[in-house]
Amino acid sequence: LKCLALKSFLLPTRQRDDDEKRSSAAWLLSLAKADIPSALAKDAECHSGECALNALQRKGQATYEHLAALEDEEASNSSFPTYGYHHWSTTTMYGDAPRAACGGIDTGRLVSGTPYHNVASAQSMWLNCGGTGSCWCGKSGGGDGTTGLGCISCAKGRFLRSAYGKRGKALYALQEEAETELEADKADETDVFASEELIVVVGDLCPSAGNEDWCPPRRGQRNAYGSFNHLDFSHYPKSIPHHHSIPNLNFVFSRIECPHDLQQRYWSMSQCR
Repeated sequence: LKCLALKSFLLPTRQRDDDEKRSSAAWLLSLAKADIPSALAKDAECHSGECALNALQRKGQATYEHLAALEDEEASNSSFPTYGYHHWSTTTMYGDAPRAACGGIDTGRLVSGTPYHNVASAQSMWLNCGGTGSCWCGKSGGGDGTTGLGCISCAKGRFLRSAYGKRGKALYALQEEAETELEADKADETDVFASEELIVVVGDLCPSAGNEDWCPPRRGQRNAYGSFNHLDFSHYPKSIPHHHSIPNLNFVFSRIECPHDLQQRYWSMSQCR
């Protein structure tokens, strides 16, 4: 032991400093790893591509296996202002489906009498959905800029006043318009929103075939309006005027775990297991 101590003492000063730095770094890294799960659990954003479905299957314990992909996703969407939410999407409206892709559920019955809103998410937001969009009970996918939202995934969000559905309105022009609104309304950011906060649930698929302008076939692809994400609402909320035409407003959102009553209703109706 004395020899070892002497050897350590005789090491060059620079080498001893390097050893101490490496030891300190390893200690700090171990602390950081220990804090990751608790820190993520406190965030309103559900940080796993498969979290909503897996949380139910694993009794509410969300997984965090896709953190690297999600960090890349955030950077890819950063050019669009999200006003306190995590993700950005274009929207359309399609009505109800009596036998939807999430286990044959009736999307109208799924949310009837509740404050929730059913959406069909773009094929690119599902896991391994395939080029033809023949998916059934698809899990959340995402990555490369695309947000994962598959069957029985939920999100909270709000409609914006900007929209991509207006003819002749280029993506860059809309982006500049949104940035101008943000600059003008720094004192009151609520002016950029066109709706109250909603909770949406994915009960159906928006296949790329037949919806090529809106719903990309694969993750990392943008639609014709420049968005990685697209949500096709069964019905817009009553606060959004759409009697004469569908406004196709933009939507900002953060993923959340589905409310318990919605989970129960879904699993009582769906053939997915």
